[in-house]
Amino acid sequence: MKKSQTRLCCLVIIFAAILLSNATINNASMSNAAENATKNVAETSRKILYFSNSAGYEHSTVRSQNGLPSVSDIAIADVCKPVGIEVICTKNGSIFDEDLHSYDAFVFQTSGELAKGTKEHPEWALTETGWKNLLSEIRNGKGLVGFHPTTDSNRVGGNIYENSPKDKITEFTKLLGAEFTVHGQSQETTISVVQPSPFAWLEAKGKSFRMFDEWYVHKNFGNDLRVFAVLETEGMKGEVYRRPPCPIVWGRAEGKGRVFYSAFGHYDEYWKDSNNISLVLQLIQAAIGEIKVDLTPNINTITPEAAVLKLPN
Repeated sequence: MKKSQTRLCCLVIIFAAILLSNATINNASMSNAAENATKNVAETSRKILYFSNSAGYEHSTVRSQNGLPSVSDIAIADVCKPVGIEVICTKNGSIFDEDLHSYDAFVFQTSGELAKGTKEHPEWALTETGWKNLLSEIRNGKGLVGFHPTTDSNRVGGNIYENSPKDKITEFTKLLGAEFTVHGQSQETTISVVQPSPFAWLEAKGKSFRMFDEWYVHKNFGNDLRVFAVLETEGMKGEVYRRPPCPIVWGRAEGKGRVFYSAFGHYDEYWKDSNNISLVLQLIQAAIGEIKVDLTPNINTITPEAAVLKLPN
């Protein structure tokens, strides 16, 4: 009887040891899985600064009403969240005076002389120190994306049918790759796509597509642009569009960094369309470096007459 009890106790002890061992292994596996998951989140987590200061004309897409986020604030935050990109939205340019190292890219939708701040808040100016900090971050490997009105920031201005002398072109325009000069009436027109495109949204459009928007006319194009989409001006209404085809979405390298610009997005509806917003995300991911983009210049072959601002009579 005692021998049977002894055997039973041994079996219970052995069984308990096996259960404890398995529990330890399972707990260790769960701990490792949790640790790896945390690492993966950390590895994919990014942070961008979305700056929508309107020192000039304030587009409805960046306008905050009753202290609520603008339509573009909401759109950018919503599209970035599922892929682990944190978005900090601000109109206060003094943020660039601070340490910018925690940001992986900067997104602008601005207008006017940013050094003046806004009419209501001149203290929101992008200072010389802030500008130098931003430029340093980009040149050291960060990214910048400018949307629709951004080329209307810190520009020379002047005759809309004349490119500015090179020594007069602003540093901001040189960084972005061109300067807004004028626009005509909103209309549907043809956009040609340089294929193959690194951006899935443009790739899916094929060689060309039709789109309605307010189309910017640019001057002072840099000769180092990588053109991704072209505004086909033939048949457009308005004297300002009587010029050769010109870039409408492009990128360029700035030191170790990446700069992109898209002229799309004048209307609120653009920022509320989940299909269109996918291009916004892809440009941001390219600026961060998550989408690899060849920035070898092609402007002289894709749009060789982009600098021609008016066709002869």
